[in-house]
Amino acid sequence: MSNYYEDGDAYIALHYGENNKEYLRAVVPPIYMNSLHTFARIEDYYNVPQGAYLYGRYNNPTVEIVERKIAALEQGKRAFLYASGMAAATAAVMAVCRSGDHVVCVHNAYGPLQSFLIDYCSKDLDITVTFVRGDSMEELRKAVQDNTSLMILETPGSATFSLVDLKEVARLARENHIVTYVDNSYCSPEFQKPLTLGIDMVMHSTTKYLGGHSDLIGGVLVTSHEGLMGRLGQQRPWFGGIMGPMEAWLLMRGLRTLHVRMKHHEETALEIARSLEKNPRVRKVYYPGLESHPQYELAKRQQTGSSGLLSFEVNASPAKAVQVINRLRVFQIGPSWGGFESLAIMPLLKNTDEYAQWYGASRGIIRIHCGLEGAGVLLKDIEQALEIIS
Repeated sequence: MSNYYEDGDAYIALHYGENNKEYLRAVVPPIYMNSLHTFARIEDYYNVPQGAYLYGRYNNPTVEIVERKIAALEQGKRAFLYASGMAAATAAVMAVCRSGDHVVCVHNAYGPLQSFLIDYCSKDLDITVTFVRGDSMEELRKAVQDNTSLMILETPGSATFSLVDLKEVARLARENHIVTYVDNSYCSPEFQKPLTLGIDMVMHSTTKYLGGHSDLIGGVLVTSHEGLMGRLGQQRPWFGGIMGPMEAWLLMRGLRTLHVRMKHHEETALEIARSLEKNPRVRKVYYPGLESHPQYELAKRQQTGSSGLLSFEVNASPAKAVQVINRLRVFQIGPSWGGFESLAIMPLLKNTDEYAQWYGASRGIIRIHCGLEGAGVLLKDIEQALEIIS
């Protein structure tokens, strides 16, 4: 097989890592639902080579097919699938950090991961954390300490969509022997490949765009770092967080349409973002694909596109914004994003005004995920909801 980087992402998602001869020329690999594998002789059992199939807590044929695909999409050497995005995120922290270490974390990282750092790592493991905005290299340099072992990044963030300069942060981290981790769930490998920019480890909530159908929970870590590959491979069986074969098969199915879905999500979101910018009832739109985004040039450098997630603020109070979101009919109110359906939520509503201002928005910010229903349908839904604002 040729160098898979040259085959193109669509080919990788469709065919890479599969060997149809192994499963009776079936065009779709089967789901290996077994929990264990047996051996002809006891000597074979006690001398099983590394990487061979033994027990489902270590590996599974269906899981490994998908791991090979995602590693190739991210241009990494190895991927590790987990039972949830949180399982992947916490596995990354545990693989890198030791008691007494220090972590630098962007302020808009996934909320449960922040809770894990504050409520478990800090209290029980004596790991300290400094939260940063992430859009200033000077701020990041000042945050680094002698015992900093890990930088946790997310770019773009999933509320105000601020960006982190991945190349510059990777350079800073290498100079200080710090491991870098980035949540790439927003862009997916279709629009951003952090490992090629110098980042050590990429995480995806596969629940979102990689799965794409809102019918599985999962996470993945991808790396080319030899030490990290060894640690993650050693620790995953200890903690028992491997993804199940059924979820892996659903994820494989989702990956096959990633290329076409991401293009559609982006086209829809960009049309809606541009329309909202012109709407007098809207005060501000947050979307890295807009030329008005303050980091638009950085987005052009490190991304090849933006996804279906964006936010906006109305020209009214947070209470009025609540009325707007409650009037939506096609957009459903719910957590997560990245599936076929359109969603809406107010991520800062329950925070204080001071926190929201520090975050970079107001409590009334509305985040929407533009699904696959089509821009026309979604725009009509937004417009009728905004009519409540005089």
